[in-house]
Parts: sequence; C-alpha cells; structure tokens
Amino acid sequence: MIRWISLVIVLVAVFAMSLIPPYFFRLADPFQGPMKAVSRPPPPAPLENYVLVIKADSEKEAMYKLGYAHAYYRFFQMDVMRRVVQGRLSELLGEAALDTDIYFRTRGLYIAAEKTWAYIKERYPQFADLLEEYTRGVNDFLASNPPIVEYLILGKRPEPWSPVDSIAIGKLIAWSLSGGEDDLYLKELVDALGPEFLKIALVRADNTPILPQKASFSPLGSNNWVISPGLTATGKPILANDPHLSLSAPPIWIFQKVETPGYTVMGVAFPGVPVVVIGTNGYVAWGFTNTGVDVIDYYYYVWSGDRYYYNGTWLEAQRRVEKFRVCDLNNNCAVRSIDVLETMHGPVVDFRGQRYAMRWLGNNVTLEAIALYMMNRARNLTEFLNGLRYFATPSQNTVYADRYGVVAYFASGYYPIRDGGYLPFNGSRGEGEWRRLVWLPDVLRYINPPYLATANNKVADANIYLQWRWADRYRHDRITELIAQKIAGGKISASDVMDIQRDVVDISCRDAKALLRLYGGVAGKKLLEELDGWDCAMAPSSLTAARYAMFVYTLQKLSWERFNVSITFVPFEVTLASIGRGLIDRAIVEKAAEEALKINSPWGSIHKYNIQHVLSSVFPSLSYRSVEAPGDWFTVNVAPGFAVSHGPSVRFIVAFGDGIYMMLPGGPDGDPLSPLYDAMYIPWVRGEYVKVG
Repeated sequence: MIRWISLVIVLVAVFAMSLIPPYFFRLADPFQGPMKAVSRPPPPAPLENYVLVIKADSEKEAMYKLGYAHAYYRFFQMDVMRRVVQGRLSELLGEAALDTDIYFRTRGLYIAAEKTWAYIKERYPQFADLLEEYTRGVNDFLASNPPIVEYLILGKRPEPWSPVDSIAIGKLIAWSLSGGEDDLYLKELVDALGPEFLKIALVRADNTPILPQKASFSPLGSNNWVISPGLTATGKPILANDPHLSLSAPPIWIFQKVETPGYTVMGVAFPGVPVVVIGTNGYVAWGFTNTGVDVIDYYYYVWSGDRYYYNGTWLEAQRRVEKFRVCDLNNNCAVRSIDVLETMHGPVVDFRGQRYAMRWLGNNVTLEAIALYMMNRARNLTEFLNGLRYFATPSQNTVYADRYGVVAYFASGYYPIRDGGYLPFNGSRGEGEWRRLVWLPDVLRYINPPYLATANNKVADANIYLQWRWADRYRHDRITELIAQKIAGGKISASDVMDIQRDVVDISCRDAKALLRLYGGVAGKKLLEELDGWDCAMAPSSLTAARYAMFVYTLQKLSWERFNVSITFVPFEVTLASIGRGLIDRAIVEKAAEEALKINSPWGSIHKYNIQHVLSSVFPSLSYRSVEAPGDWFTVNVAPGFAVSHGPSVRFIVAFGDGIYMMLPGGPDGDPLSPLYDAMYIPWVRGEYVKVG
C-alpha cells in the first residue's frame, strides 16, 4: 500500500492554539465557511470525460503543459508524496508526522532519487530535458501564487518542485510495493512457531501459479488479464487492469491523455510524474499488478560501537546526521536530529530493539521513468520490451496487448540471486550476498496465451525462492473461472470484462466450509448449514456475507494477533494450512463461528468505504462520504476490512476494435471546492464506466 495515504494526521491541537489573522481561514470548514469565496484561475488544460487532455506541438511543450496542469489540479497531493520520501512531512503537518519522517529518512529513498536523477542527466539528457520542462511547468504554476485550499488551511506556502521530486515519487511507489519489513515479521513467527511454519509459508502448494509451466532459473493486490483475439467479440484482444492500492481523496491516480505530433498516449499517471504508468497509445496497451518478488534483505552483525564485524574484518559504519524541522501552524519550528549508520549492505534500521542493515534494490540507481517513457511510445512488442528492460523495481505482473493481435505476460523487474532471502542474514558471517541480478522477463513470460490473469498470486512453481506472501489464489481463480464461463457462452466483450471487474463472489468460502466440516462444533455446524445455502456473494444486503466476513476476520485475528503482526500479514491459505497441521489451535474454528453468528446486520451496515483526505482529522468534509461497500478481501472487486480504504485504484479496460473504458474512485480535481472533487466516486462504487477512447 501507499503508506502516506493511510496516515492519520492528528491536528486537533489546532483548536487549542491562539490563532489570529491571517490564520482565520484555518478555522473555516472549506465547504461551508469563507473559503468558499476562494477562486482559482481557469484551468490550463481541459478535463474531458474526467480525462486531463494535453495537446502540444512538441514533446517539450507537452511536458511543460502537463507539469502546469498536474500542479493546478493536484499540487498538495504531489507535495505530500514528495515530503514523505524526503522525510519532511512534519514541516507541513507537525509533530504527528515525525515518526513517518524518521522512517523514510532513515531508509534513504530520497538519496537514491538524487543519485538516479544525476545518472539520468548524464546518460539520458533527452529525457532529462523533458523532466526539466515538466518541472518548469509545475513551478510556473506555483509562481502565480495560486490559492490552494490545503495551504490556506495550514497557513503554509508551497515550495518549488524539482526533477528529483518526480523521481522520488517513483521510489515511494516502489518501496510501498516491495515488502517493507516482511522478513523481520516472518522471523518473529518462525521463532515462535518453529520451522514447520516456515515450511508451510514457503511452499504455498495450494496457490495457483499464473504461468502453467515450471519456471527455471538455471540460466541465470491487483487484478489484470488479457484475452486473445480468437475469444473476443471484435476479433481483437482485450486488456483489463484494476490495480489495488490505498484509496484516498483525491485518488492516487490522475487519468490523462497527451497528444504530440509523434504519439498519443492515455492512461493513469501519478501526479508529480509525467509518464503514463498503465495505459495505451493506440498501438499497444499494458497493465500492472504487483508480484511482490522479494528484493529487500536484512542483515545483522556483531557490533562494537559503530564498528561491525564482516567476514573476519572490523569495518567502520558510516554515519549521517539527519535533521528534522517540526513546525506548528504558526510556523514555529523546532529542530530534531538523529544519527543514521550505513553499512556495506545499506542503512541501519531499528526493529523492536534489534539493529539490522537494510538492502533494497530500489536504493540503487533505477530507471523506471525511462522504462515507462519508452513504453508510452512503443508501437509493437519489441519496442515495448526494449522499454521494459529498464524497469528494475517493483517487479510487476505485466500484461500486454496490441492492435496486431499479440497478447503477452511478463514478470518484469530484476531479481537478486542469493541463498535464501526470506529471513534476515548473519552479515558478520558474510551470508546473503547478492551474486547477480536476473531480468525476470527472460524466464517468466508467456506469449500469446488464449487468456491469462494475474491477481498478486504465485507467478510460477519456480525452483528458486521468489517470495512467500503471494496473495491468496481466490481472486485469480475466480477471474479465470468467469472468463471460462464467458467463453462457454460465446465471444467475450468489453461488457463481459466489466462484469468480471464488478464481481463480488468470494470463493474462499469453499475452503472455509471444508474447515468447518472438519473442526466446527455446535456453532460451526450451524454456520456451515447457513453457508451451504449461500451463493458466496459479498453483497451489501446479505446477512450471511456479514457473518462469513466476521468468521474469516476472527479466524485471522485469533491465529496471528498474539504475535504482534497485522491480522492480514499471513495469507489465508497459510492460516488454513497451519490449522490443518495443528500448528494453530483448531479450537479457534469454533470460536470464530460463535463470533460470526453474533452478527445480525447485513454486510453493508458494517462494511463501508472510508476514503479520507490527509487533513480529514480536522476537516472531515475533505473526505469522501461513507457508503456501503460490496465485496471483501478475496473478491475480484476487492474491498478488504470493515472500514474500506483499499481497493481498485482505477478500473481500466482496453478493448481493441471497441473502445477504452475507465473509472477512478474519486474525482480528477484535487481542489475540495471543485464540483469535480468527487465526481467519479459514486459511479465507481456502482461499478460504472466512462468511455474515454
């Protein structure tokens, strides 16, 4: 998930502060008070059908206009994202953001962004010129002293943009999809439960692989799918993608169309980054879901002060001092500082009192921006792959389709070959060194399958460790089940694909019923009888859906909460296997059934969207309104938890020969006073689409 979106910024202290003009605006509800009189200049580029449209006579002009328009519609969002990577949120949002600043400053993402920008300027000057034009557009907008609502609320002024900030947003996205501290949490579970749990977690035998053939390395939360031309109503391929990210107000994406003399590309982009991430240019179309391939390792050492023992030698850790300015709403700032040690493997982080050095592929110079730029311009599979070769991290399940009828799948990115990787290494003994990097499309690909779907599930039954926290197989299996049903009924259309993206049947109920038959008591048998008469649809009006969700939630909670990890950290398949092998007390099945039967309200009454603005703790009106949410953790139309803040961050369909369809969970305009602020939100909830090409 994108971590900054889920931050709860506690700014209640605003009301205890002695505020005088010009801080008056900060006490006004932006939707009701005098801030309603704030007006912006006319937009620099139109929004057509919720799409930002940029028309230009050259690429440089397009980049300039795009930068100006991104800033016009979304600058506060851009600023928050870059400040997360910089570790400078507390300058804007105060003490409540300091822990987040320390977290990211310690890990060095912005340092990696600076190195990457310097490399791009030296090696790829043409792209560097375009990024500088984009930056000039952003800063020209800021120079007009625009009345951006959030800064008026906070009494702050926006700071100029830099090309490094655009690269940094890419590093933030990559980090959020790379696994974070997974290895460290896994170690705690293995320490508590023993090697049997590690075997269960690593094998994941029940998880359905994306690729049918066994992958070999000897030479060395999202849905997407492609359907080949022979199976579609138009005789042309269809590509669908609905990447699952944290939901925020405004949405994480902006949908844009850029028209230049050389090419036209449309799709979703991160505000602050000029390239389309998921999209089409009329020749090719592509989509991503996260593979979660493990590219983060942790190392522990024998320490003596700032010296650490490595392979028979004492080495001196480098030390950098990080200073933080923590500012209140009157711009009174206090400076805090921390020391960060760096070893040969990376920055030293603290995890529950233990020091580990962290090695992450994304802290190297990586060129995802170059990759996407080339993919935006590609006109065939060869050109697309030439771009994909520059895409290092995060590894993605990449689906591809083109106007010529080719469909394909690639596990993109680079993977470090080492012995293990799922648990921290003894760095003092020299364990865990990366011997080489493998380009995953060389070994994990499928050209022209009849159809193929990915849903963050296992990529392949590979003969090497890739990762262990694959998403449960249920979304993937439901998608392929529905595609097969559609094929049996005739040719597949874009409308059929929309039906699949909206689907709310949770086939995990089949495994849950088997569990209840084996280990349920009186309550378990009663719940099983109810589930046997249910279609497994997580509809808001269904009482059984609510009871089933509570059963799954309680099962996960009773299994893992005592280990001080998130109840969603361990996949449901691993929970079921752990119960089946007696590693987890089987009595929890009956306890979970008892909790489920206490629910007497339909699913929609306890399952609602909770899509918030970063300042919502002070101004709730900045958030989108709470409405009933269909689906659950394991449905194609995913909606995990009870207060749903994660889900399809865009629904996107490219049906060659028919059209391009999309819908975002919010609005294109980040200004809370704009009528377009939440324009797509309710249509997205209802599963509607707009045709944009």
